[in-house]
Amino acid sequence: MTLTTLIILTGLSVYTVMQRQIETMTATGLKATLENTVKLIENQITHSVANTRATSTRIFLIQSLEKVYSDDSRSEGIAGLRESAEKILTTHFSSIRIYDSNDNLVITDGNVAERATLPVELNTHPDVHTLLFWNQGFILQNSIRLFNQNHQLIGRIVTEEQLPDLTRIFTEAPLIGETGDFLLCAPVTSNNLEMDCFFRAFDGNQFKRIQRIINNKPLPIHFALNGETGTKFIKDYRQVDVVAAHSPVAYGLGAVLKIDKDELNSYLTHQVKIIVTFLVLILLFGIAVIHWLTLPFIQRSIKQKESYLNERLKENVCLQKIRNCLTQDQSIEETCKNILGFLLSAFENQDTAVAKISLENKQMTTPGYQDHLPDYIEAAVIANGQQCGSLQVAFMHDAPHGLVYQQNLIGTIAHDLGRWYERKEAEKRIIEMATHDALTGLPNRHLLQDRVEQALAHDSRRQRQMAVLFIDLDHFKTINDSLGHDIGDLLLKAVANRLKFCVRNEDTVARQGGDEFIVVLNSIAESLDAAKVAQKILDSLLQPFYIHGNELHIGGSIGIAVFPNDGGTAETLLRNSDVAMYHAKENGRNNYQFFTDELNKSAYERHTLSLDLRYAMERNELILHYQPVMDMPNYHLYGLEALLRWRHPVHQLVSPDKFINLAEETGLIIPIGEWVLKTVCLQIKAWQNQGLYVPRIAINLSARQFRDKDLITNISRILNETGVDAKYITLEITESMLIDNIAKVVETLNRLHAMGLHISIDDFGTGYSSLSYLKQFPIHTLKIDRSFVRDIVTDKNDRTIVAAIIAMAHSLELEVVAEGIEIEEQLAFLTEQKCNHYQGYYFSKPVPAPEIESMLKPVLHKPKIRAIHSVR
Repeated sequence: MTLTTLIILTGLSVYTVMQRQIETMTATGLKATLENTVKLIENQITHSVANTRATSTRIFLIQSLEKVYSDDSRSEGIAGLRESAEKILTTHFSSIRIYDSNDNLVITDGNVAERATLPVELNTHPDVHTLLFWNQGFILQNSIRLFNQNHQLIGRIVTEEQLPDLTRIFTEAPLIGETGDFLLCAPVTSNNLEMDCFFRAFDGNQFKRIQRIINNKPLPIHFALNGETGTKFIKDYRQVDVVAAHSPVAYGLGAVLKIDKDELNSYLTHQVKIIVTFLVLILLFGIAVIHWLTLPFIQRSIKQKESYLNERLKENVCLQKIRNCLTQDQSIEETCKNILGFLLSAFENQDTAVAKISLENKQMTTPGYQDHLPDYIEAAVIANGQQCGSLQVAFMHDAPHGLVYQQNLIGTIAHDLGRWYERKEAEKRIIEMATHDALTGLPNRHLLQDRVEQALAHDSRRQRQMAVLFIDLDHFKTINDSLGHDIGDLLLKAVANRLKFCVRNEDTVARQGGDEFIVVLNSIAESLDAAKVAQKILDSLLQPFYIHGNELHIGGSIGIAVFPNDGGTAETLLRNSDVAMYHAKENGRNNYQFFTDELNKSAYERHTLSLDLRYAMERNELILHYQPVMDMPNYHLYGLEALLRWRHPVHQLVSPDKFINLAEETGLIIPIGEWVLKTVCLQIKAWQNQGLYVPRIAINLSARQFRDKDLITNISRILNETGVDAKYITLEITESMLIDNIAKVVETLNRLHAMGLHISIDDFGTGYSSLSYLKQFPIHTLKIDRSFVRDIVTDKNDRTIVAAIIAMAHSLELEVVAEGIEIEEQLAFLTEQKCNHYQGYYFSKPVPAPEIESMLKPVLHKPKIRAIHSVR
């Protein structure tokens, strides 16, 4: 074998190896690039269709279009449509047209594109008719029908949106190599053998209709339209040999990215010429020089090309992962965190690279990131034409050589991130507009329905009640008509704020429309809780509103429906609360009415009683009765219990169980409690001035009084003002008052005990009976509840409980009072158990102070009571 033959064979071997490697890498790179491009096209079309569908649900747009059909409100409806169109154009579209149900054009706004090419119809959504065409760039036209709330067709909306990212693919420099080309095609509906294609042509002929099969051989795009993905060495529509990657595109499209095979061969030919030239030169130096010089050069050349393609491939893979990430429904933090992880994988020196994303006033970094690194590349994140963040990659050591390519990668990712953020913000605004009232920001009717259904599901499981309050403002129309809609709108906003202040965080305040509002009260204990909230709202609305120098006065009519008695569905409760609201209107406005007559009557009585109670002390309607507490067996008077009564001018004598709870709720229990203590002290002083023996007098403390921060101060002040010693007073508290905030309870009781006051536990056995608090608190007396005493003659269990209470109290050195004694047998049993003191109708019912004086004897003779049964 001659030396020349050896050189030729060596060159051919090198050529074959390089050809296989370059073809393989080219096919891989084409496929990855095409996949990224297809994903970009699908995302653009998907978001455009989604924006159009979201626009078609705008409540204000639907309402405005309905007004067009009325002669009286047609001009108002057209103005509303123009306002809607202007808002929509600022967010997404280049033009918008709205037609009526007869397909007559009502309004148009923006720049409507003329079709430079035949439109390609896309299979996007059953409700949307979508066309893609070219006019100095790609335009996507979406058409969707509009329906009102009764599902009647009222018109059609047509939007047009420019697709700049898709346009750049067809207008910028070649994607790969000098002959790289990209096709986007759709099948012809009437002919399965033809297709309409968009080309990257710069002669103005970007759209052609061509055959899918030429010379009985399918084109690459034919495989794409059949749903196949892959790469092939094949002839294209020009009958030129190409390396082509093909892939289907959603919505009935197909795409092909290809490069001429001659370009690959020319590269190889160029490389072989260089090699052969070197071989000829090296021939002069012999076979040894060929071995040492030729092989390293070939390997280095291959590695450089391989390194270049690998870097581009890593970038394409990185972009593909990031774009897939941007299609996921994730938070901003999760998305940016994933992008940072994918980004560094594209860098050759990723171990020394760190990255940072700033977006929406949030900043996320990779481990090891620090500010002011000398080598870095950065790109701004742009959304809606404004910078909303930045993407930065910094290098802890020397920057890489491929900085230009990596800067392009960073710019592309920042651009995609900006588009994603823009779409996410738009979706957030669309959801907000669809579910909230535009004027007040409150939930609208659609969200209200959902909130009521959620509350129903929640309270049904827990067997709780809930209430719906339908509120209609009184006299709002007069203000709106006389002072103008601007003042009226501001008044509605102010009303919304007051309503939110009147309810809990877990409740819902919504605007039904006009001057109507809905309040949903979740998990209420009883129906009358809704009446309390309704009255609070009425009181709030009666306060004047000050708007632009005007003092405005309105009221409200409120209808209340309660679950489950007034309905078990959202629709029923809303309807019944509306009916109840009209009853409130008929009853003179500025009041509330329940849907159920019984609740109306109960709420009215409760409301009237609470109003009368506010003036009871001023009118001297409150009085005290006293009931004796006896010692046995000698019927000695041990003490008295002061019991509050209300001499109502209409209802006569009202017992405490009917008004004490009202006093607790309204806060009147505090001044009433002070009045009781002061009245008892004055009565003690009066009896002492008459020279009478005065036993210890018990006064009941309510839970709200006991928690009052001024309790100790007020008791001390009253004792000092009246000059009564604290030893004459017993404070009766219930067990339930002792279990909340034990440390505070201990402190309060110790301070009362230190003042010399006697402490008694009232209604013992009905609450949280526990030996622990009996040992922990300074308690003197236990008072057995009348519910146990009532049946001790006939009920063995009650006898056992009473005997156990007495025995336990004595073991703890506590005295015991049994109340509710009415018959001899009860007294006999209690005496047998060695109960200390006795109280009940058997001895005397509660009587006014003058009637009790006969039981009080001069100080020298401790009084006894024997035959007093007739007092009952």
